[in-house]
Amino acid sequence: MAIVLWAIVISGVLIPLFRGQVINVAIMLLLCGILLWFWFRTGYKIDRDRLIVYYGPIRQTIYIENMELILQSKMPLIAPALSLDRIQIRSGKYDLIAISPKDKLAFVEELAKLNPNISVDKRLLKDEEGE
Repeated sequence: MAIVLWAIVISGVLIPLFRGQVINVAIMLLLCGILLWFWFRTGYKIDRDRLIVYYGPIRQTIYIENMELILQSKMPLIAPALSLDRIQIRSGKYDLIAISPKDKLAFVEELAKLNPNISVDKRLLKDEEGE
């Protein structure tokens, strides 16, 4: 995903720049800035009783007590995740979010410790433990 993102950013600015299209360069710099904002401002924080998900200018709060299920996922859907190796968290009947923390095992274990009622996909734990 990093290669695709950086290729878009670089080509989006350089192509109009070489063609002398100053207005297009300005527009592309603005769009690239927003895209990079999402890249550098994506993260997840467990704060007492909630999970806070940041991606670009967007912030989402999920209460850990409402979490029902954590699954391993590799779906390439748009989500606040910078990797295709993701976990999906279901909270409530229709709320589903895909994230990609650096240390998935520790992250899932911390959530499960805070809410022992969360059902965790066993494949997730096996893959992380190397079994």
